[in-house]
Amino acid sequence: MSFHILSVDDEMDMQDLLQQKFRRQLKEGTYIFYFAHNGMEALNELEKNPQIDMVLADINMPEMDGLSLLSQISKLERPLLKVVMISAYGDMRNIRDAMNRGAYDFINKPIDFNDLEATINKTREEIYYLQIQQTELDRLSRLESELIASAEIQKMLLPDLNGPCEGYPSLSLGSFIQPARFVGGDFYGIVPIDDHRLGFFIADVSGKGIIASSFMLMSHTAVSIFAREGYAPDKVLQSANKNLAVANSETMFTTTFYGIIDSETGLFSYSNAGHNLPYIVLKNSVEEIPPTHNIALGIMENAPYSLLTISMNPGDKILLFTDGVTEAQNIENELFGEDRLLQLLGNNKDLSPQELNKVIFKALNDFKGKAEQFDDITLLGIQWNGN
Repeated sequence: MSFHILSVDDEMDMQDLLQQKFRRQLKEGTYIFYFAHNGMEALNELEKNPQIDMVLADINMPEMDGLSLLSQISKLERPLLKVVMISAYGDMRNIRDAMNRGAYDFINKPIDFNDLEATINKTREEIYYLQIQQTELDRLSRLESELIASAEIQKMLLPDLNGPCEGYPSLSLGSFIQPARFVGGDFYGIVPIDDHRLGFFIADVSGKGIIASSFMLMSHTAVSIFAREGYAPDKVLQSANKNLAVANSETMFTTTFYGIIDSETGLFSYSNAGHNLPYIVLKNSVEEIPPTHNIALGIMENAPYSLLTISMNPGDKILLFTDGVTEAQNIENELFGEDRLLQLLGNNKDLSPQELNKVIFKALNDFKGKAEQFDDITLLGIQWNGN
C-alpha cells in the first residue's frame, strides 16, 4: 500500500529534493507526497486528504511555524497520523518542545536522505502496527457488544424460578445459575402444559462463547416448542434432537433432561439425553433417579429416546444440576464430586428448593476458594407438596 507523506517546508527547493531523492519510490507508488509551505497550508492539505499518514514539518516557517502546527494536529483526533519534525542541527530546545507536544521523531538539517528514508520506513511500520492493534480493538469491541447482547438474551430465557410455582400451588421451585464466562451454555426452564401438569428442563451445551450461546438459543427454542405441544418427555427430546441434528453445522451437542410432573398426583415422567442424573430428595434418603440411557441432543438425527415414570410423595424434591456443580475444582484440582453433593443434600433434606440451592452454591464457593470457575453452575429444584 502507498504511504502518504505531507512535506511542510517554506524552502521551495525541498519539494524538488524529495521528488528527486525518492523518484523510484514515487514511480513504484510506494510513497505519495503532498506539499505545503507553512502550517496553514498544511492544515488545509490534511483536511482535503485524510489518507495522509505522516507529516514531515520544518520547525521554522512563516504564518504558522512547525510547533504551532504540531499543536493544531493534536486536535484533529487522528491518532495514527505521525509527525516528524525538521530542525537545525543542535536546536535541542525546539526539538524537546516538539517531542513534548507529540512529535513522533525528528530529522536534523542539512537532511541526510538515507536517514530520512529510514525514518519514513520506521514510521510506516509503526503506523502499520498501530493499525493492526486498532483493528483488533475494533474486533474485540464488536465481540463485547455481541457478548452483551447474548448475555441479555440469556437473562430473558432464564427466569427467576424461586418460591411457589404460579398456577401450581402444590409445587415449589428453586433456580440458580452462575455462568463461568460472559455468556454460558447452560439453560433451564419450565413449561405449563395444562392446569395440573408442568414441564421442566435443564441442559448444558458443549463448548463456550458465542457459538455455544447461539446453539444454546437453538436448543432452548427447540425444547420449549415441542414441550408446549404437550408431548411426553421422550417425544419432546426426540423431536428437539431431530431439529438440532439437521441444523448442526458446528457438530455441537446439548445434554438435556426433560420431565413432566403432575401436581395433583405427584407422578413424574422424564427422559434424559445424556445429562447428569438428577437426585430425588426423599424423607429419609437421597437417591439418583433411574437412568433412561439416551444420547445428547444434536448428535444423531434419528436417535431413540425412552421414558420412565416414578411416583413422588409429598415433600419430595427433585434436584437437577449441570456438571459445573460436581466438577467444580479447588486450587488442588480436586473435584467437588457427587459424594459431597449427596452429603450436602442429605444434611439439608428439609430445606425448600430455593434455600437448598443457596446452601449448595455457598458450599461450592467455600470448596473452590480462590480457584477459577471453569464451567457454568446451574441448579433447578422442584418440590411436590401434595394436595
